[in-house]
Amino acid sequence: MTSIVSGAIMYTVMVANTAAMMTDVDITARAYKNKMNHMEDYMTFMKLPKALRVRINNFFQARYAGKWYDEKDVLKWVSSSLREEILMSMCSAHVRKVPFFRNCDINFINAILLELQYEVYQEGDIIIRQNIPGDRMFFIEHGQVLEENEFFQREICDGDCFGESCLLTKGMCLATVQALTICQLFSLSVDSFHSVLKDYPDIRRDLETFQQDKDILLC
Repeated sequence: MTSIVSGAIMYTVMVANTAAMMTDVDITARAYKNKMNHMEDYMTFMKLPKALRVRINNFFQARYAGKWYDEKDVLKWVSSSLREEILMSMCSAHVRKVPFFRNCDINFINAILLELQYEVYQEGDIIIRQNIPGDRMFFIEHGQVLEENEFFQREICDGDCFGESCLLTKGMCLATVQALTICQLFSLSVDSFHSVLKDYPDIRRDLETFQQDKDILLC
């Protein structure tokens, strides 16, 4: 009799847990559906062309996969230590692959990680254009892009980065970069980068020397 009661209790707990999980999933799915309903109303009101509507819907599906959430809010729910660990797990390897970040202090790298923004681009999107002021560099989490100018053309993918020259020089983009597939990226803005650098004068000097040496090699 006792075993039957225990089994019934375990079954009840299991059902309750499963129902709770399904409810949580439904909450994010419902939130996504509500957002998309608002977006559909907006697109209808603005009389956007069908092709553009399709691209907008495809973007939301690629970006959120049918569940609405905000990374910034999620990261606010955890402690600063856990937030750093999450970002280290997701992005540290990408940042460390950049030559001028490779030997930087771990505290500086952590500060950079906290400034990264998650972005999604669709196939065919122009991510940056040549000869316009660069305001961000990008780290490719998943996807493939074509980087080209009048002198070269190359395809890069998961784990690679592009646009890094603008961080040091605040100059023009050296190439146009177009998404060849759906791309999940992390971006670092020039303003955020230099804001972090203010607290690390030694690293600022090292990076200025790095850029000067690079400029000499290019002469």
